[in-house]
Amino acid sequence: MADILDRDDKEAALAKVLGREFNRMRLVIMELLPALDKWMLNIAPEVWAEHKQKLLQFVAPLMAANFLMQAQKMMDDFPFLGVEWGLVNEAAADWARKYTFDMVTHLTDTSQRLLQKLIPRFFEEQWTQGRLREQLAPMFGAVRAEMIARTEVTRAASEGEQELARELAEQGINMQPIWNTRMDEIVCPICGPRANKEITDGEYPPAHPRCRCWVTHELPKVEA
Repeated sequence: MADILDRDDKEAALAKVLGREFNRMRLVIMELLPALDKWMLNIAPEVWAEHKQKLLQFVAPLMAANFLMQAQKMMDDFPFLGVEWGLVNEAAADWARKYTFDMVTHLTDTSQRLLQKLIPRFFEEQWTQGRLREQLAPMFGAVRAEMIARTEVTRAASEGEQELARELAEQGINMQPIWNTRMDEIVCPICGPRANKEITDGEYPPAHPRCRCWVTHELPKVEA
């Protein structure tokens, strides 16, 4: 079965907005550096709140769009089935808003915890600003943005398929979810054994960060 529709483009779009905001936040921290003490007590809560709000603003619409596009792809695969598309749109918006809030909260909390370890070292070990910029890169750089983008495009697509399956189940059509992988040389030991098998345990992709798996659905098998 085909991969997530336009996966590469979706990942690139999400990585771009994440990377842009990560870079902005890194520059803010560097600008604040002369006024900081070793315990970071000078970074106002408003700075983190703005970072969180910008991430929510940029990420939530893309997550909702990716959810909907995968749901639409599933519908295109089964044109003889029908659902109330307004309900799917509403589910996409609700899921994206709630999930993105939780995701962004986790990201910003993680960034704060890591900075609470880095900034004291900057003072105690007398790092240069250049070295601090290097140490900030894993938190506020392209690698983290790419990792999040790949994982979350996988998640949004999976959620879109699941929502459409739930809508069809309301009509008495219980679709069978199938776990798909690329089955190439980098498929991990977690996902490889699940390839092309029905999902029966309620666990859906992504199974781990950078998971490239996806879900498809099949019509229920008719007993002979």
